[in-house]
Amino acid sequence: MTDTVIHKDFKTLRQSYIEVKDFIEKEVGDEVLSLQTKIENDLGCAGDDNLELLEKFVTTFKLDSTNFDYSKHFLSEGELFGSGASLLTLLGLPFVILFWLIRLLTFGKINLNKIQFFPSYQRKTLDLTFGDMLTWYLTGKYALRQNTKFKLTQNAV
Repeated sequence: MTDTVIHKDFKTLRQSYIEVKDFIEKEVGDEVLSLQTKIENDLGCAGDDNLELLEKFVTTFKLDSTNFDYSKHFLSEGELFGSGASLLTLLGLPFVILFWLIRLLTFGKINLNKIQFFPSYQRKTLDLTFGDMLTWYLTGKYALRQNTKFKLTQNAV
């Protein structure tokens, strides 16, 4: 995909950054740390919660969401909390407790929670970053940050 070049002045970029960051932090209740902060993985906003966040984002800022495909970026509520996920969580609970005990008894030197013993049962998604949402806000239509370049223009005095 070809890169889109957007020309904005620094004041507009700074104000947009603050506005979108404040919106996300208010809606999610967590702090956005960088442009790479992911809505689902880092902020924990998943399922119906991120769907509502995105709907409110689009309506509040009057954005075009025509090309946005929710299923490419996020898992639906049913995929997150379906019977398969519940069964695997229930079956894995004894291992989680055992790994926690090992970590506790070794004073944190052995941490088995980071090892992935079971393959992921969920499909891979792209997630959406704060930078992607900021780009969407600045362009007025859905566009990923990686496909958009910003050029600073001079402020008119």
